[in-house]
Amino acid sequence: YGPKGEHIIAHALEGMFRTSTLPLNTIRPLDVKKFTDFILVPYVATSAIAHRFGITIAEAHTIRLDSRSAGIDLHPALDSDEELDQIYR
Repeated sequence: YGPKGEHIIAHALEGMFRTSTLPLNTIRPLDVKKFTDFILVPYVATSAIAHRFGITIAEAHTIRLDSRSAGIDLHPALDSDEELDQIYR
């Protein structure tokens, strides 16, 4: 999904869950942003790949890692701010 996908997933998670209610002691030593960026977003992306292709989480994880450079090239985060604005709405 590339950096653009990462932004979209993070934005969707922020809209779905109130981070202010997250018990910080459950994610220490990470803060909410790092927990979202390093745990939640990769998990959601991996789950989406697994669901899309009907494969296991382990297989989807491998695909996510192997296709990372293609995602970066095909879906950069800042290629169109207007496009991201439309998606966020």
